[in-house]
Amino acid sequence: ASTVGQQSVSQNIADPAQQLRSLAILVRNNDLSGLLSAMLPPTQLQQLRLAYDLQRTEPTTDEDRAKFEEALAKLNAVDAVDQLMVEIEPKLQEARPQAAGAVMMGLGALQVAMTSPKAEMTQLQREALQSLFPGLQRWANSTDFLSSVTMRQALSLISEAARNSGVSNLDQLKMLSLDEVLARAGTLLAASKQAIRLYGIDLDNIADSLQVQVLAIEGSSARVRATWMVFDAPVSSEHELVLIDGRWYGKDVAKQWRIEHSSSAKG
Repeated sequence: ASTVGQQSVSQNIADPAQQLRSLAILVRNNDLSGLLSAMLPPTQLQQLRLAYDLQRTEPTTDEDRAKFEEALAKLNAVDAVDQLMVEIEPKLQEARPQAAGAVMMGLGALQVAMTSPKAEMTQLQREALQSLFPGLQRWANSTDFLSSVTMRQALSLISEAARNSGVSNLDQLKMLSLDEVLARAGTLLAASKQAIRLYGIDLDNIADSLQVQVLAIEGSSARVRATWMVFDAPVSSEHELVLIDGRWYGKDVAKQWRIEHSSSAKG
């Protein structure tokens, strides 16, 4: 067993910090297929692919087709944004008079949580919230969340990405492999990031800011601290990882892998 502070990770052990940083790069590049491959052990990934392919062989009913096309039309129809705004605009108008009070109440609740010993959060979570709060407060007080113009711009970005996906019905979707579906979902993710950026949050910048410190490595277990810059403040969280076949995975993923691996071995 070895504890790692500022020391480098042994060359004989995969670097958990580098693996976490690579996940951030995949998110930054909207590479959902790569992200899935990096987050799941090969056997679990293969099971997921088999399950997806099995689902594709299930017969499609006319009712399924109609429901899918109706739902998709809300995003990719030529007048989708106009139709959505007809639904959303009255709700925005209704919410505007209460907006300032709602923001104040939300910020107040966070302040109570930061100081209350009854709040269910770890010390690290409390410190992260305290670091984040001043920037969060500035952002919340200066952002017009109920702007019709911004909402229309955001919806237009997502609607255009949906139209560019090349999927207009359920049969087309079921012809796509899992990787092809994830590639199209990655395009929607990119558009969603652009939409969120209109509200003053740049998820790519947050991903780029990731710093990872390896706190400890003991055999096949590791503990790391990930720190992102959010609203110009460092926000940290700690994660437990498990080494499987030369790569580090989240503790919950590893637990599920061991259960499945054990069942397979018994079978």
